[in-house]
Amino acid sequence: MKEINDKPVLVICGPTASGKTRVGIEVAKILRGEIISADARQFYQLMDIGTAKPTLAERAEVPHHLVDFADINSQISANDFREMALELIEQIYSRENVPMIVGGSGMYIRALEEGFFEGPKANHKFRRMLEYKIEKEGIEKFHKRLQKVDPETAERLSPRDKSRIIRALEVYQETGKSITELQRENPKPRTEYTFIKAGLKWPRELLYHRINRRVQDMVNAGLVDEVKRVFDHLQPGASKAHKALGYREFKKHIDGEIGLEEAIELTRLHTRHYAKRQITWFRGDPDIKWFSPRKPGIAERIAEYFQNRVIKIKKSDNA
Repeated sequence: MKEINDKPVLVICGPTASGKTRVGIEVAKILRGEIISADARQFYQLMDIGTAKPTLAERAEVPHHLVDFADINSQISANDFREMALELIEQIYSRENVPMIVGGSGMYIRALEEGFFEGPKANHKFRRMLEYKIEKEGIEKFHKRLQKVDPETAERLSPRDKSRIIRALEVYQETGKSITELQRENPKPRTEYTFIKAGLKWPRELLYHRINRRVQDMVNAGLVDEVKRVFDHLQPGASKAHKALGYREFKKHIDGEIGLEEAIELTRLHTRHYAKRQITWFRGDPDIKWFSPRKPGIAERIAEYFQNRVIKIKKSDNA
């Protein structure tokens, strides 16, 4: 039976600092598109510079959604994002515009397209035990343990991502199966939309150069003061915002634990590591068509690719 998924949605994805925001805006102008952010950090208020959030001027160029809308003490899950994004897509279609998903949070994009398996309820006793052991033995040991039972999840997680490593080990403890296995066994119903995905691909050395430069630009733009404001408003345990790239490193500087230059270099290093994980994640998706931003006319090329795919979909529907 043919799936009902003939409503096209454009996805522009890629690693951090690859230029998704600007490219997305230019493509939206060509297609009469509206952008739904798939950058989990850009959801939150006050976190502007450190998340490279589209500026107010950029948001005025084309409609943006799911940017700067959530209190930093709230937490937007992948499932929350899916529900909000699906509703927005339908609203955008009702205005006869093109829905566009723009961002680098691969997990949120996958949740939107395929649904997201939530897994068993939390086992607080097991979590406390793991947290105690991690405090004594170090997180690296438990990331290696995760590599043995769920190598795919371990690959996409930072070795320092304590909460997600604990959750992955907890799921295995409770079910005897990895998150990866459970997601495959319990797929959510696919949506009625066809996701046409375009990725931005830079040579690794150029991407790292862009990351290094952007971190310095953020500092020049007032990142340190922004980090102070964010932590002044954070309630303990209410949000994961304090773990966001740049914020945790510069908080150490603010607290006098490290100097400014060390905070800059740590942020650069951790952002490069994050970009590498994003690249690995997106490489696992064979449906992404990759585009080089170094070649001229990147927005026009992506728009043309989308339009050609839409024509093929319509021809297939009429066959």
